[in-house]
Amino acid sequence: MGEQIKVELYGLSTCPWSRNTRAWLDKHHVTYDFVDYDLADEGMQRHIQEEMVGRGASAFPFVRFGETDFIIGYNPDAFARLLGLPTDAELDAAKGEEGPAKGGGAG
Repeated sequence: MGEQIKVELYGLSTCPWSRNTRAWLDKHHVTYDFVDYDLADEGMQRHIQEEMVGRGASAFPFVRFGETDFIIGYNPDAFARLLGLPTDAELDAAKGEEGPAKGGGAG
């Protein structure tokens, strides 16, 4: 893989979608910086608010990829596309091609 994209994740400590986003990034071995907005100090909260408002974002999780791309919410397919990774559906399809035949029993 080429140059690694800097990933920053702003979430909420109580948000299941923020936890799901972290789990997805961890599962795919993506290095990222993470801040729980609600646990951050006032200066960091102000920084996060300014960045999000400047991009028209008003919900968590907020995931920034590089300097220009961002995703609001938990969207694994979009994360994969921005990181140049296969989507979960593509991975499942590849496993299906390699593994034993699925489904149907003989009658």
